[in-house]
Amino acid sequence: MTNFKKVCLSCKEEFEPAHESCPKDGGQLVPVAVDPLVGTVFADKYQILKVLGSGGMSVIYQARHKYMERLCAVKLLHPFLVADASMFQRFQYEAKAASNLNHPNVVGVHDFGITNDGRAYLVMDYLSGEDLASILEREVILPEAQAREIFRQACLGLDHAHSKGVIHRDLKPSNLFLEPQDDGSIIVKLVDFGIAKISTAPGETESGQNLTRTGEVFGSPLYMSPEQCSGQSLDARSDIYSFGCVMFETVAGKTPLIGQTALDTMHKHLRERPTKPSEIAPRIVISQELEQVIMHCLEKRPEDRFESVAELYNILFGEKIPKAGSSTGSSKGASSLSLQVQVKSQNSNNYNTGTAVSTDGGTIVTNSRGQASGDQSLALGTPAGKNAKGGPKNKILERLSKTAIVSGIKDPKRRGKTLTGLIFSASFLSAISYIYFFWDGPATDKGTFFNRNRYLIAMGIGDSLKSSGNYQGAEALYNHAIYITRLFSDRGSKKAAALRAKLELYTKANDNANKEATLKEINQILTDRLLEDYAMADRELDRIAVEAAKLDHGNGDEVIISKQLDADLSAVVGGLVDLGRRLAANGLYDKQILLLTKACTLYAKFSAVDDPQLAKLKLELALSHWNRDEVEFVGPLIKQSLKIMRAALENKKPGARTIDLAEVLLKLGQFDRDRSSFDDAKSELNEALSHLEVYEKKNGTTPSQISEIRRGRKLLAETLNAIADLERQKKDLVKAESYRARADSIKQLPDQPEGLEAN
Repeated sequence: MTNFKKVCLSCKEEFEPAHESCPKDGGQLVPVAVDPLVGTVFADKYQILKVLGSGGMSVIYQARHKYMERLCAVKLLHPFLVADASMFQRFQYEAKAASNLNHPNVVGVHDFGITNDGRAYLVMDYLSGEDLASILEREVILPEAQAREIFRQACLGLDHAHSKGVIHRDLKPSNLFLEPQDDGSIIVKLVDFGIAKISTAPGETESGQNLTRTGEVFGSPLYMSPEQCSGQSLDARSDIYSFGCVMFETVAGKTPLIGQTALDTMHKHLRERPTKPSEIAPRIVISQELEQVIMHCLEKRPEDRFESVAELYNILFGEKIPKAGSSTGSSKGASSLSLQVQVKSQNSNNYNTGTAVSTDGGTIVTNSRGQASGDQSLALGTPAGKNAKGGPKNKILERLSKTAIVSGIKDPKRRGKTLTGLIFSASFLSAISYIYFFWDGPATDKGTFFNRNRYLIAMGIGDSLKSSGNYQGAEALYNHAIYITRLFSDRGSKKAAALRAKLELYTKANDNANKEATLKEINQILTDRLLEDYAMADRELDRIAVEAAKLDHGNGDEVIISKQLDADLSAVVGGLVDLGRRLAANGLYDKQILLLTKACTLYAKFSAVDDPQLAKLKLELALSHWNRDEVEFVGPLIKQSLKIMRAALENKKPGARTIDLAEVLLKLGQFDRDRSSFDDAKSELNEALSHLEVYEKKNGTTPSQISEIRRGRKLLAETLNAIADLERQKKDLVKAESYRARADSIKQLPDQPEGLEAN
């Protein structure tokens, strides 16, 4: 018996190795290894159907219980690891962690054992659907309404795990699985407790704890908490940080922190505060409430985050978290989410049923990315005349095959009706064919359905080959998918998804050279998108400038046009500031300055002299010049910003806030201090201090209040440090040390846990 088969890239059917091309459609055949366990009965009761995925520790199979006829997922520890006591303990530990849990939003574990030949196995629910990582690769981001429902159900499962003393420690999008139900609803399930931690109860041994001693690091770097990155002991608040990373990526399209390497990413989690989702992706629509909850989850110190998932749930959803088994809990386990989740076909063909999720977490099977089933069989290359389930022919073709030949019908009325029906059917088929093969789609996302499905098939089979260890075949298919993306105009989204799949492939293969090159390609796509956003903003400003020129011709509509242009600019000022910061973060300082200069010039022409948005624009432009060491522009711009902000507060303009005035005074004081204008600096910094001292003891009960308090305390500490440096330059070391100590005390203040509890 051969140890591999060949699979057609077009129809996805398997053939013996002797075939050079597909006997059905002449398509290219690729070799795929056949696992020797497939087709056998394991542990006397599990019929192994196929491989779902594999990793460094285990391999996962789809199986059917021999007596109960129920599908399940069987996870086997690799034979060469059975002799490794620590690996075997870890595998057993996973079984214990998962078996302690019984909740609709947590994957179920049914069996654990060791066969007579020494193979350790774990039996879990077999789920059909799609993990969140696959959805995000296709959709990039999800609307807040859909995202919140996923977060709600994930909170229910995570809270249940924590209530049982289980810390997941590897929360990431691929471990949140969305399973469609028969009634159209979707249940979110928490999967993969492979590196979970079980809290030790009084009187229990520490054997489980010793498997992950302090100093050892386990997890996925993109989603690891600071304490996890440094190898410290973990509690539920570590999962809350990881969950914050997942929420951030779901609504913003990227993880909050990412470095060039895994170690660099871990260092960023330890040291850097992430930018808000609305600042890195200014075009997304996200409520302030959700954004503040996400950022609170991502605090560096565990004590600064939510104390528990229940507290997070209460803040985000405005109600107490329902417990498993309660009426509220059971009624809210599923939701009719409007997500493009693909239900796995039950076809026995391996390459119609889908692919497994990532390494060792892969207890679940998903469809190939974006791959539809059943009714879309034409797009997937199903043999002509059959649908994806081997059912009857296409209804239109079936109707045509039963229609009598027009020329053979003697009755003129029947012949006319038949002819009309045939013409209509032919026209309908022509229209469908045109839409499928030639219609290029909307201008913002061009690409025919034919090419989209070519891309999806290449990605899906590439994933299957990667899961089975055929890295060379997977790489070829990913490269083919990347080649197809030249036909799309989706701002590189599909190409980025294919590159991320290649990155995972090279990570598995320990191919560091190709990993580095692929990362550079991904970063280039992100840079290109940023430049596209810059070009779009620049065009919008040019449009407004052209309209503004009409005001000089005195056509009688000056007031109307002026008000309209003022409204246009007011609506985009926040986005322009955010875009400028993104440009600066990518080292594109010149473009940031050009953009903000043009925006300031135009906005000053239409806005009132006390418009707080103009003050913010001028301050942002001043800081961008400061970053470029172009100090001759900095002072005048900050002073203009200060003058506008004072007038806005005096006239009680909407959007004018004292904390914004304090920030302008702080920046002007720092600038004058660096220019050795000590008297001016002292006056400006002391005034800023007088506005900010209120935040030292201020309390808050809502997320928006908490956010303002954090900002106020940050500016207060920065102001105290600036005054300390000023006193040091004036040689008054006693005062300098006093201000420095006070600044340090501000940094140690908690982020209002009493206020959060009060809410």
